[in-house]
Amino acid sequence: MSEQKSGQSLSRRGFLKYLGGAIAVAAVTSACGQTAAPAAPTTAPAAPAAAATTAPAAASKPFAGKELNLYVGNHWDANVRDLWVPLFQDKTGAKVNYTSIGSGDADAKYAVFAASQDSSQDIFYAWETLVAKYARTLFEDLTPSFKKDVLAGVNDVPVKSMTFLGKLYTIPFDSNMAIFMWNTDLYKAAGLPDKAPESWTEFADFSKKLATGGNFATLFTLGDANSSFFTFLTLFNSTGAEVISQDLKKIQVDTPEGLLAMQAFYDGVVKDKYIDPAGLTINSSIEQGKVFRGGKIGHYFAFPNHYTLAQDPTQSQVVGKCKTGIIPGLKLRSGSGNGFEGCAINKYSKNKELAMAWLEHTVSPEVQKLVGTKWGRPPSLKSAFSDPDVQKAAPQFAAVAEQVKYPARRYGSPFYVDVGQVFNDEMNKMLKGGPSPKDTAANVQKLAQKIIDDYWAKAGG
Repeated sequence: MSEQKSGQSLSRRGFLKYLGGAIAVAAVTSACGQTAAPAAPTTAPAAPAAAATTAPAAASKPFAGKELNLYVGNHWDANVRDLWVPLFQDKTGAKVNYTSIGSGDADAKYAVFAASQDSSQDIFYAWETLVAKYARTLFEDLTPSFKKDVLAGVNDVPVKSMTFLGKLYTIPFDSNMAIFMWNTDLYKAAGLPDKAPESWTEFADFSKKLATGGNFATLFTLGDANSSFFTFLTLFNSTGAEVISQDLKKIQVDTPEGLLAMQAFYDGVVKDKYIDPAGLTINSSIEQGKVFRGGKIGHYFAFPNHYTLAQDPTQSQVVGKCKTGIIPGLKLRSGSGNGFEGCAINKYSKNKELAMAWLEHTVSPEVQKLVGTKWGRPPSLKSAFSDPDVQKAAPQFAAVAEQVKYPARRYGSPFYVDVGQVFNDEMNKMLKGGPSPKDTAANVQKLAQKIIDDYWAKAGG
């Protein structure tokens, strides 16, 4: 089996060209979380057409009488269900049946869909690892069918992350990437300058000054395989090294760079106690964002839409008290992790023409404007960054324009979750006072390499 490189060897030149140029004039101010998700999976028809435009004549609606079934993450509800779906229904005449699940449940549920060749759903939520894992068993190959002129307008960085073995399986609707966020009031109270720390040493120094009176300075999510691996990668990427080799066959954690990252987490939780240990059981940036918006921590790493939520007085105690910059690095000035997401077509769907219309809808100018102004995520459509309304609503994109200059690899792969589970188990042992950072790096190296070797042995690689 050939190696899958997706987002690992991506050039960011094109992204910088349009993103930096479009938003360089925006002020670097921002911060905070994601939309709260329902407590349990929900299945529901589309919400009332709150965002719908004036309906065209019925005769112009190409899919009148048809039904489209979406199966997506519940963190999409407030935007996809409530805003995008009504627009699509109004434009096409189709009815959309919307089912949302916890994003952490997608892997197991998709395995069932693939095994049974279930055609009941037409569209699936996807990100880099789901693409790598289900490209050939569940997702439709979009390479020959998705309109080339439409794809040309989409940022090639997330497009490449949704590509497996040279074939495109998902259309990304965002260019999401973690940035740095801080609470200006807490910084002022701690006597700190009103700026982002420029190195991990400075971050640790700021954090120690913020962690007073039993409070913590920051919080990282380490509650499951995905969150632990992503958290580690976000910091490790700032060393300039690679956790997994380009051919996806060797893990490289028992190294000076791996030890540097492990030691940073250990010092923050165990030794200096400025990282909130509650993060050991939190597996969602949604919950992480709630803590920040409650004014409980001084700074953290999170996705750009956290700024949008921070300005909402119905769910934030820090309105007007947030700013953003880039993440402080261990060796490089910075590093990050990407959170690109998009939609894939079920290869067993009986409704592929309508499903393709949905994919085109997700990167249409009207939806991409909503991605930037309402969701607060960097859009995937290049032209969306030139929209004055997007620039006004999302000053946090100025920080994204700087952050994208530094490594943000996610290492999407068929064994991502299994390797992530090793990070989760071993890092939690370390942060609960168990093995040393050096021993933890060695344990991860041994256990994760076995998983990778076993995968390639079975795959014939």
